[in-house]
Amino acid sequence: MNQRRTQSNQSHTIHIVMVIVIGMLLATGGVLHAVMKNRQVEVAREIDAAKSQIEEAEETMKMVQVKIDRKLNRHMIRAELASRGSELKQIPSQAVEVVTTASTSVAQTTP
Repeated sequence: MNQRRTQSNQSHTIHIVMVIVIGMLLATGGVLHAVMKNRQVEVAREIDAAKSQIEEAEETMKMVQVKIDRKLNRHMIRAELASRGSELKQIPSQAVEVVTTASTSVAQTTP
């Protein structure tokens, strides 16, 4: 009889130890899941911030291009020169030669 009691106690302790180990593993898994989910949310926020920065940069580039186009508008340049009383004289458009390079377009006048 004593043998059976001793053996049954050992099997119960093994079961208790296994339950404790499994509980620790499940708790660790839950903590890791929460950490990974938080990291996923942080990455999503970083992606959204990067997208908004890209959109702002694109909008800024568009505004700069609009300003450049306004500055290069020939009619506005003529009106501004006339209002300033400039001595520059208009030349015929046939005298302008357009030269294109690999990077930019440049207009030159022929003598």
